[in-house]
Amino acid sequence: LVLGDQLASGDAIVLVESSGIHANGLTMARSIAGDLSEGYGTKLASGQLYGEALLKPTHIYVPLVRSLLEAGLDIHYMVNITGHGWRKIMRATNNFTYTITSVPKVPEEFLFIQQQANATTQEMYGNFNMGAGFAIFVPAGTAQAVVKLAKESGLKAWVAGTVQSGPKKVVIKPLDIVFQSDTLG
Repeated sequence: LVLGDQLASGDAIVLVESSGIHANGLTMARSIAGDLSEGYGTKLASGQLYGEALLKPTHIYVPLVRSLLEAGLDIHYMVNITGHGWRKIMRATNNFTYTITSVPKVPEEFLFIQQQANATTQEMYGNFNMGAGFAIFVPAGTAQAVVKLAKESGLKAWVAGTVQSGPKKVVIKPLDIVFQSDTLG
């Protein structure tokens, strides 16, 4: 079991891409569709239909996790980024500050939802995966091996930040967003 009890200051945070909305925020996404004159048939900037974007199959991270375990990597924690968006990064019980220095390009369906809902960027990252569906926490020297194994599993991953001693919170530096521990409840 990887429960987060091995997390340590200095650990790397590796984020793995999402394939889209996954399972989080679908209530809002459906509500938005109901308010659009074309509903799910509304075209996004790329020409893709809103409904098609919402139906992209969710990445399944099990093959990646299996390959990490089979490689004997020292995994300190893993968590999906859903339900509570990027606040989920601090789900482990110990008090750490999770500093993110690299975020993915935001998939267009999230930008569309943000515009239609008139939501702030902080609200979006607090509720949606915004392009990162899974987080893996490992010693810093192991991070590139995780990225390599993700690529071999057909997924894009990148070293996105670090775990540091401090109060429990997520700091997304490029966006100037901070989620305090009390927002995860």
